[in-house]
Amino acid sequence: MALFLGCDPGAKGAICLLDPSKRIARFGPAPGGKIPSGVIYKAILGDHMDLIARAAIEEVHSLYGMSAKSNFSFGWNCGSASTMLEILLDPYNVELERVQPKIWQKVTGVTERKVGKDIKPVVAEVALELYPNAVLHGPKGGLMDGRADALMLAHYLFMLSQGE
Repeated sequence: MALFLGCDPGAKGAICLLDPSKRIARFGPAPGGKIPSGVIYKAILGDHMDLIARAAIEEVHSLYGMSAKSNFSFGWNCGSASTMLEILLDPYNVELERVQPKIWQKVTGVTERKVGKDIKPVVAEVALELYPNAVLHGPKGGLMDGRADALMLAHYLFMLSQGE
C-alpha cells in the first residue's frame, strides 16, 4: 500500500493523505496562524509516514492585488508548511515536490479555464467524481478551503506513480 500526500499551503489551506487503493482521504489544516503545525501533521500522518510514496506542496506565488502584508503572511504560511513537511518526511527519504497548480490541474482533468477562487468548485467537482466519500464540504454545505486542491495534488502524484 502506497500513500500520497498533497498540501495546499496558506492560512486556510489543507493537507491530504490519500490511500488510492481504498479511495480514502484524510485531511488536516495546513499550518498558519496559531495552529500547532507539528502536532496536527503528526496526528494526520500518524503511523503512516513510512507508507508515503510521494509528497507535494502546491508551488504558489504572491498574488496581484494583495497587500504587502497579506503577501508576506501568505509566503510565511507557505514556508511554514514546506518546512514542517520536509522535517517530517526527511527520515523516510521522501522528497517534498513542488508542483504548479496549472500542471496538476491539467494532468488530473481540471480543464476549465478559470482562475483564482473561480476554479475551486470545478476542482471539488472533479475530486468528488474520483473520491465520492471525500469530505470537502462543511456542515452548512460550503466548500472547505484547500481540501479539494490538496486531494487532487495527492491524486496527481498517484497518477504519476502509475506511469513510472
